[in-house]
Amino acid sequence: MARIALLVPVLLVTLAVGFAYSKGVTGKLFYDDLSFLAPLETIDSREDAWEFVTSGQGGPLGRPIALLSFLPHADDWPANSQEARWVNVGIHLANGAFVFLLGWMLLQLRNPRDAWRSYWIALSAAALWIAMPLLVSTSLITVQRWTGFATFWGLMGLLVFVAGYFLQAQRPRLALAVQSSGLGLFTLLALYTKESGALFPIYALVIDAVLLAHLQAPRYVRWLRRGTLLVGLLALLYYLSPLYRDWFAFSSFRGWSSFDRLLTEGQILWQYLYMAFLPQPTAFGPFHDNVTLAEGWLIPILSWGAFLALTIAAFLLRKRSPWPLFALLWFFTGHLIESTVIQLELMFEHRNYLAVYGFCLALAALVWQAKGIWTRLAPALLTLYILLMGATLYATTSIWGQPLEAAENWAQRHPDSPRAVMHLSRAYYEALGNPSYSLKALDRYADQCDGCTDLHLQAMLYACITEGPESIQQRFEKVLHSAEIARRSTSLIDNLYPLHGVIENNQCNPLTFQDAHQLTQTLLNNPNYQHKSYTTHILFHAANFAKEQGDFDMAFSYLSRAESLMPEIMPILLMQVHFLMDAQRPQEALEAIERRRDVVHKNAYMTDQALDELARMVREGKTPSMEKDTQPDETHRPDPLL
Repeated sequence: MARIALLVPVLLVTLAVGFAYSKGVTGKLFYDDLSFLAPLETIDSREDAWEFVTSGQGGPLGRPIALLSFLPHADDWPANSQEARWVNVGIHLANGAFVFLLGWMLLQLRNPRDAWRSYWIALSAAALWIAMPLLVSTSLITVQRWTGFATFWGLMGLLVFVAGYFLQAQRPRLALAVQSSGLGLFTLLALYTKESGALFPIYALVIDAVLLAHLQAPRYVRWLRRGTLLVGLLALLYYLSPLYRDWFAFSSFRGWSSFDRLLTEGQILWQYLYMAFLPQPTAFGPFHDNVTLAEGWLIPILSWGAFLALTIAAFLLRKRSPWPLFALLWFFTGHLIESTVIQLELMFEHRNYLAVYGFCLALAALVWQAKGIWTRLAPALLTLYILLMGATLYATTSIWGQPLEAAENWAQRHPDSPRAVMHLSRAYYEALGNPSYSLKALDRYADQCDGCTDLHLQAMLYACITEGPESIQQRFEKVLHSAEIARRSTSLIDNLYPLHGVIENNQCNPLTFQDAHQLTQTLLNNPNYQHKSYTTHILFHAANFAKEQGDFDMAFSYLSRAESLMPEIMPILLMQVHFLMDAQRPQEALEAIERRRDVVHKNAYMTDQALDELARMVREGKTPSMEKDTQPDETHRPDPLL
């Protein structure tokens, strides 16, 4: 009966957090949701489902387990996206139960005589973690299920790993077998849910080396376990090191080098900690594309220097208390992949999902171990702090659950974020059905953002509905001028599709395809768009606009350039074949198809079967479709490992 009573506080915390999250599941889909989950709408057969699960573009391994978990939502996608977010919340609540069990087991192993205090420390840490507003985006950005779900598997692996220590004294070989098989299996599941699952053996190493190093075990067991875990750490460090990748090579896709990114991430890590433990409801959102590189050396040196000094101090004090060292090493482990040198975007809140738990457990342990007058006062203050955290969570999710209010908040908070402003313009249009509100929002923020050509182009597209030819011409000239210094933006290139549509349907007078062609030429000359994926996508549009002007030679020239850059992109081939068939040149179309035989292994969409079918159509005199599904979206997939 007493053991059942211990579950009541855990259940109450879970229900309270679930209630808070219920206010946020009514929100909207975001940019990564729209890209990665859009194929759910077209799943009509087992073959479609298999292709969706096995052809994921979210990361190097495709994340098939995460994609498999989305299949039950396919019948009514995206109308049932709220249901998908409820599943995300359920995973988060399960993870909260797992971190409670993990903390309780660790504390019992460290101090088996104080089970009562261990329980309350573990519960406090889990409650603090599960109620953190910083973690909201992991559940309320629908596609980020892969972060929560990978953590679900990884925590199960850590639970089995820690459970093995209870067997160690009596049956060390069995303990080692349980630990290696359990951690290995669940790490593999986590890895194929999201690549950051590779971190769980390193989390296990932190546990083994910092918290449980004092436990008695045969020497061979201790060295074999720790040696195996160290191999995983060294392999990852090699993968991130200058021995494997060129830290100083400039990325034309990102606009920085790996070393530039590493310098900047020190400052961002401090920002994460501030947001985690001193949260404000309006501070959290899905848009951080306005974060820029650190300027100069002072801020990076101070940021990383402070972390280094704290880590050295924590190491020297580890015998008095291992908790500060555990918290820091756990946090660094969580950010090894996504916050170091891999060329991802600079900042996302969900990267902290498990990384901050070390600080939660360390804080709870230090509070509940306080002496003197703080013995009762410190736990009471921690409880009050957790309640305040829960109230902030409720306020945060309440914002997320009201799409228009959330969009206004995010745009006001990040006026220099094109994604936030574009999201606001779309939210206005969906909520009010009147483009004038969207247009005002875009105009208001576009002038505050240098190089935000995507905002100017989106505003011009809305103006095609509400304004006259003179105003549209002025807006296009502003777009053209801004394009010379346009910041990198996939939405800018994607908006060339609707631009083609309004010109084709004569809905945006006085613009012509010649104007649109001029815009693509300006972008091709912009240094920010020199990465091959950007260039290929722009060349695709340039060819289409040239063809609409009747200049087939120019169109073929653009497509030849695109083919030389990325021959594996299927839509480039489709456009080539389409244009060549229109020009009565089927032999050249067949030659273009055959040239792709050498690159079928580079892209899941370009298979021998697809090429055979395309060749058959050409021989039968048929012209392949150039509908929207032939757009080269695979050249602009959002960040892997986000």
